[in-house]
Amino acid sequence: MWERSQVERLTGLSRHMIQDLCYHNAKGGGLGFWEPAVSKPGYSRFDEGDLLMFYLVGQLKRAGFTLKEVEAAVFSIMEDTDSLDETLYKKAHELRERQKAIAGQLAALGCLEGAVQVRPTERLYAVMDLSLTRSITQAISAVAAVRPVDEVQVQRVRDVIVAVALAMTGRLRGTGAPDQTKELFRARGIDVDSSLDIVAHRVGWLVLEDVAPTDRKARGLVRAIAAALAVVSAANGDRRARHQELFVLEVLARLLGDAGCGVPVELVFGNGSFAFLAQAFRACATSSSDSQQKE
Repeated sequence: MWERSQVERLTGLSRHMIQDLCYHNAKGGGLGFWEPAVSKPGYSRFDEGDLLMFYLVGQLKRAGFTLKEVEAAVFSIMEDTDSLDETLYKKAHELRERQKAIAGQLAALGCLEGAVQVRPTERLYAVMDLSLTRSITQAISAVAAVRPVDEVQVQRVRDVIVAVALAMTGRLRGTGAPDQTKELFRARGIDVDSSLDIVAHRVGWLVLEDVAPTDRKARGLVRAIAAALAVVSAANGDRRARHQELFVLEVLARLLGDAGCGVPVELVFGNGSFAFLAQAFRACATSSSDSQQKE
């Protein structure tokens, strides 16, 4: 027979959890679904069967099962039913979703940490730069995973969209686009700061006139944006720029589905622009993808 303190050491379960497993306590959340070999007020002793059961509970606890989930999980393991597969599948799905959430939180924390070294007046914009860059990278990776695109071209598209994001935050800073961004677009005969002004004006007009994001005028605007970025991302003499348009459209459609991009887009392109552009790019990307599949 084993004392409770020994069971705690052997199984890794806390004294409180062992009590909750063995004794019903509605107020404290005790389950009371397992009766130890010897159970008297202030005195308990545990046999081999108890140790095996608590060992199983310990494994469930390590797998992320809560106290309330333990009883059903124990019986699904011990009984000859199909419920075990479902129980484990649900828990695996829950843990993967939690893992994704934690990964997102760590990435967001990294954006905040990246602003530590800059001047306090610049920290908000530094966070914005890092957050937009992270969102762009995620959007490109997601689209590239399902669409065959040359890795070099993927990197060029990423560089160009990141450059646009930096031009946007430069606009919010009041400094304009960084010199490197200006040079990148100037090589294709584009003034990036003026282009942002033009797009903001056109988006503002479309929103003011209550033009539907699926309207021909809206499609024309987003296609022009995608075409310009595809041209800038293409290498000198590369004739594949047109083939890059759909990739750019899909990346921007996914990027604008990220609420983390909402504030910078809205502040640069005007009230109502984020929702309008998100719908317009999504509709245009879907339409273009469908057309390509039919060809």
